[in-house]
Amino acid sequence: MLWQDLRYAARSLRLAPGFTAVAVLTLGLGIGANAAIFSVVHTVLLRPLPFEEPERLVELGESRADRGWRFTSFTHANFWDVQDQNRSFAAIAALRGGSINLTGLDYPERLSLGSVSANFFRTLGVSPVAGRTFTDSEGVPGADGRQAVLSHGLWVRRFGSDPGIVGRSIALDDAA
Repeated sequence: MLWQDLRYAARSLRLAPGFTAVAVLTLGLGIGANAAIFSVVHTVLLRPLPFEEPERLVELGESRADRGWRFTSFTHANFWDVQDQNRSFAAIAALRGGSINLTGLDYPERLSLGSVSANFFRTLGVSPVAGRTFTDSEGVPGADGRQAVLSHGLWVRRFGSDPGIVGRSIALDDAA
């Protein structure tokens, strides 16, 4: 019975090539769109973060009802206060986004920058592939803030995966 139905369907599709083309095209587009959407949803929502115990990570912020801000990041002073008075979390780290120019090489490049507190990488349980992250003494107010941790992508793209980059000076916004 199944074979008869399949033969009948194949004959019908062969006799109506326009309908067959539209049906195949519709199925192809639908399956492709479904695969693309699932890939995005899996990457953004379903795949766990690449950190130790990602379910324990939370984002802290403050609200400013007088300004209509429901959620905003801490000021530097407020971050230090929250970190010093913390009794609930294993660790609190800060991240502020921005951009900076990599200069002093063949051509300058605008980079995305993440200014982080000294304990940022330890809090996430992340270790560098080469070199080190920041020490606690580098995170106190007034400390020399001229240390950088390069992303893997930048290290590969601009420095050719050279392990000798560790300890070398680079120029960011024309400052060593």
